[in-house]
Amino acid sequence: MLSRKQPMSRGARQLASRGFSGAPCRTSARGGAVPPADAEAAREQRLRDRAARAMASACPRSASMVACASTPMAACEKDNALCSEPYRRLVASMRCAWCGVSGFSQHAHENMGKGLGLKVDDRRAFPLCGARPGVEGCHVAFDQYRLLPGGRDAHRAAGARWAAATRHQVRSQGMWPARLPMWVEGEHEGGC
Repeated sequence: MLSRKQPMSRGARQLASRGFSGAPCRTSARGGAVPPADAEAAREQRLRDRAARAMASACPRSASMVACASTPMAACEKDNALCSEPYRRLVASMRCAWCGVSGFSQHAHENMGKGLGLKVDDRRAFPLCGARPGVEGCHVAFDQYRLLPGGRDAHRAAGARWAAATRHQVRSQGMWPARLPMWVEGEHEGGC
């Protein structure tokens, strides 16, 4: 197969004029050239050293932290957050709760109770539009507390209102998924 030659960059021309070839040159940490057979071994050693430094920096420094880290942790119980693909798809098919655009909605959860490793019940959701060409979308702005004035509290209150309105709309239209338990207002307050 024939290939086109690419024009040489300015830096490559300068190196070539000084007698350097275009072949990559491997060097050791001490600056000497490393034979190709030893290059893989040197790379593996560098990776082991880097991993050891990362582990050393992650270790607790004080004795009280060591004692605390060695005690077994009890698992935190979570509410039973229900996941329902039919409900998520139904919510995503609705108009955006904020701007009213249709065809771009996503299933957006309330911002109460979300976090690393925490699940939010799918029934605590509402439609918000996603990003599209030239528009950021309401979902991203909502999750970053930029959609409404008033910060986090205003967004959490609006999310609770929109989720309740979405559940009411789904129930009133008779579209509640058959296998999904009904949401009982007031029973599921707080995070999962």
